[in-house]
Amino acid sequence: MIEEQTTWKGHTFTLLVFTGIVVLCSIFFILGMLVGRQQGQKFASVAAAATKSEAKAAPKEDKPDFTFYDSVKKQDSAALQPPPAKAVPAPDPDPEPVSPPPAPVEKAPAPAPAASLNYQIAAVRKAADADKLLEQVKKKGFKGFILAPPEGDANPFFRVQVGPFSDQIEAQEAKKKLESAGYQPILKK
Repeated sequence: MIEEQTTWKGHTFTLLVFTGIVVLCSIFFILGMLVGRQQGQKFASVAAAATKSEAKAAPKEDKPDFTFYDSVKKQDSAALQPPPAKAVPAPDPDPEPVSPPPAPVEKAPAPAPAASLNYQIAAVRKAADADKLLEQVKKKGFKGFILAPPEGDANPFFRVQVGPFSDQIEAQEAKKKLESAGYQPILKK
């Protein structure tokens, strides 16, 4: 009888190939993390510089601090109002020659609004639970709101979010405060 004996010499090539693949994958993973981190820092610094230049260029207006719900409600009510009725002028018996209308003046495009950042701190099934949590968060000094689930959702959740924050720096500070208050914030854009 001949018995096969497996030795380390027989498996050496397989182990070397496996180790080589693991080392190669590790190198690509580390390079990907480094490049991603540098890109993230670059985007954060560009966003911070853009918000600083916008803040210097435009004078700050004193506006009331609206919650998300108040601002949406205000926009909806303005959108639902009918346009003002125009008075129809009586025809002139002696019309004067009409000059051509002036050429339309091109306006500079409005700057794109900065992306707002929010932190979700909970997703609960009952609206009452979401309201209680929002009250607690507001008592701790945070701005927040509740996103209600869409109608007909088979798995409805009321999402309690804190924000909005206009720049990355402000959002990072709020995240630290939320974590120290015992919440586990999840970034939502």
